[in-house]
Amino acid sequence: MTGQPISADQHLALTSVVTSGLPTTLGTQHAEHFYDVPAVFNRRPSPPEVAALEASTSHKTLERSGYPEVTLAVHDRRLVIGHTNLDQLERGLATALANLVHQISGDALAKARQSRDNAQLARDEQLARAQDVTRAAERIRFVPDEQLRAL
Repeated sequence: MTGQPISADQHLALTSVVTSGLPTTLGTQHAEHFYDVPAVFNRRPSPPEVAALEASTSHKTLERSGYPEVTLAVHDRRLVIGHTNLDQLERGLATALANLVHQISGDALAKARQSRDNAQLARDEQLARAQDVTRAAERIRFVPDEQLRAL
């Protein structure tokens, strides 16, 4: 990690493969051809980002990109890329995943911004109404008519 603070408005991205999470048999004659590859996110994904990454639409995107067997599962700050290998990632899957994560993150960030903007607009409208009511209430004067004051 760089030590730089990560903001909630920053795009989610994959930073690296977690080599300690790779099968210990890699590079041997006993190595499986396909296995899970854990990758680290630059920040914790939001619940909408997690849902989108694990959704069938993400799988269909990977299918269209030529990776029909690849699966995705989010575990904390890691994306577990299932049924793949380092060679497949190097030959294009990493780029396909980076594009997918960037698109999902952009969509989630836009929805979150819109939600914050809508909430701020609602707060502003509520404050304006409260100020209008207060001004209207302050205009009220309880003063008897001139005729009654003379008595």
